Amino acid sequence: MQNEGVPSPGYSEIRRLMETGEPVCITFETEEGDVKKRLHGTMPFQKSVPEEKTAGEERNELSGKSGFLFCELVQKTRMGEKFRISGQSCSPGDYVLGLSEKSPAEYYLRSGRYSNKQDAEKAALSLPRLKRKFHSIVIEPLSVNRDIFDVLILFLKPERAMRVVQANAYSGGKRTVMDTMGAASICGDCTVFALEQGIGLSFGCKGSRKHSGYKDFEVPLGIAFEKIKEIEEGLSKIPETTE
Repeated sequence: MQNEGVPSPGYSEIRRLMETGEPVCITFETEEGDVKKRLHGTMPFQKSVPEEKTAGEERNELSGKSGFLFCELVQKTRMGEKFRISGQSCSPGDYVLGLSEKSPAEYYLRSGRYSNKQDAEKAALSLPRLKRKFHSIVIEPLSVNRDIFDVLILFLKPERAMRVVQANAYSGGKRTVMDTMGAASICGDCTVFALEQGIGLSFGCKGSRKHSGYKDFEVPLGIAFEKIKEIEEGLSKIPETTE
C-alpha cells in the first residue's frame, strides 16, 4: 500500500494497455468525510474529490447526485476529470449500484431490447447488483489515486484485453469468467461483476456506447483491487503477442 496522500506511481504494465486516456479507479466510500474503510484496510482520503459541475457553476466539494450517467462520468475521468458522487442519472445504473430497488424491466421493455415483458423481467433479474452499502462513489484517474480503490476500469483494443486474460491465467492456469448480455456494461459488468469475480470483461452496452462515446473497437474491462497486483505481474511475464 502506498503512503498516505501520495498518488500511486505503479502499475506500469496495466497503464500501457490503454492507448487513449488512463485507467479509472472506482472507490465506494462507506463513511461520510475523509475516512475510507475497506475490507483490506483503512486509509485517509486526504484530498476531497469534487463532483461534476453544471453549466456556469464552479465545482463544489460536497458529494451529490450527478446529472451524468455513471458510464459518462467514467469516460470523463478517463480524460482527466475526477468526481465524488452519491448518485447518478441512469435508472438501470441505480438498480445495479444498489441505489434503487426499482427494476429496470419496464424501461427495458419500452426500449425494445427484449421480446416481451417476461424476457425483460428475466434480463433485469440477471443483472449483477452491488450488495455493499456506501455513502459516496469516488471516480478518479489512476494517476491521482492513493492506491486504494475497489475497481479499475480500462477501455482496450481486443488484443490488449486478451493480454489481461492471459495475465490472469499466468499463475494457476485459470480461465477468466465472462458473463454479459449487452446491458449495464460499465456499472454492471465492469464494476459490480468485477468486484464479485475479480475481472469483468464486456462488449459494452447500448447506453454506455451511445452516451459516453468510447470507440467501436474498444472493449471495457474491470479489475478488482485484489486482482491488480496479480494482473500486473502476469503482464510483465507473459510473452508479447507478436513473439
